[in-house]
Formats: sequence, structure tokens, C-alpha cells
Amino acid sequence: MNFKGHIIIFLSIFFGFWFDHFISSFDIRAQILILENAPYLMETCIGFLIFCYWVYAIPEKLQSSSALLYGLLIDLCFGGAIGFHMLFFVATSYVIHVYALRFRLFSYFQLIIFFAGAAIFYLACKYLIFSPTNYSYLLLIFSFFVNAFAWLPIYFGMRYIRRRLI
Repeated sequence: MNFKGHIIIFLSIFFGFWFDHFISSFDIRAQILILENAPYLMETCIGFLIFCYWVYAIPEKLQSSSALLYGLLIDLCFGGAIGFHMLFFVATSYVIHVYALRFRLFSYFQLIIFFAGAAIFYLACKYLIFSPTNYSYLLLIFSFFVNAFAWLPIYFGMRYIRRRLI
């Protein structure tokens, strides 16, 4: 893949993670007094889902070294622990590469369940490592449904970008 393709893929992943941070910084609980003490019950994984799409869509062009580089750049850009996104991007890339041909046979519903489940695994590990006191099963359940609903717009949006620009 050429350099332009890698830049487009990284920028889409970057804007996905930026959008995740933007959504998580907007807390509606502070504006509604009744919900002020309610637990935070939703988190999106849009950047992770965008990365999963790219590996799923073009597995022959995106190797593990690309996943390692994208993860390192996301860690550096968003101030996370160096290696966290690298680890998950490489592991997810490996799983998707192993089953890439089988995923082609899946329906949209099966893809939604798999990728929403992968996003929830990422989210659960993130909370267990960085914030174990805030770990909540309700957060994971609600986030599963939010990420499941987000998968199809991400899928069709990134497919449009892939067909037009890469």
C-alpha cells in the first residue's frame, strides 16, 4: 500500500478516537440534576471499530507492522500508556487475519455481533487495567449495544472512503 493510503487510514482512526474522547467529555449527567449521581453507562469505541474495519476490508494490505505503528501513534497522540493500543491493534489484526476469509461469509448481523464483542473486550481490558474501580457490567452491556448500532454506519462510511480514496 502506498503512503497516501496509510495516511488516510491513520487519519480515519485518529478522528475516530478523537470523536470518542469528544463524546466521553460531554457528560449530560452534569446538566440534569436527577442524573448527577448516576453511574456513567456508555462508552463508544469508534476508533477501535474503524481500525477493525480497515483490517477486515483490506487484510492483504494491512500487516501487523501497520497495526503496531498505528497503535503506537494513537498511544502517543492521546497520551495513553505506550503499548496498550499497540497490543490490542496487533492482537485484533492477528485474529482478523486468521479468520479473514470466514468473515467474508458472515452476514451483517454476524459482523455486528463479532465487532461489537471485540470492542467490548477492548473496553473491558481498558477499564480493568487503567480504572478497575469504575469497571461495570452495565457499562459493558450498554456499550455493546451502542457499538453494535455504530458498526453499520462505520462500515458503510469507511467503505465509501476506501472506494473513493484508496
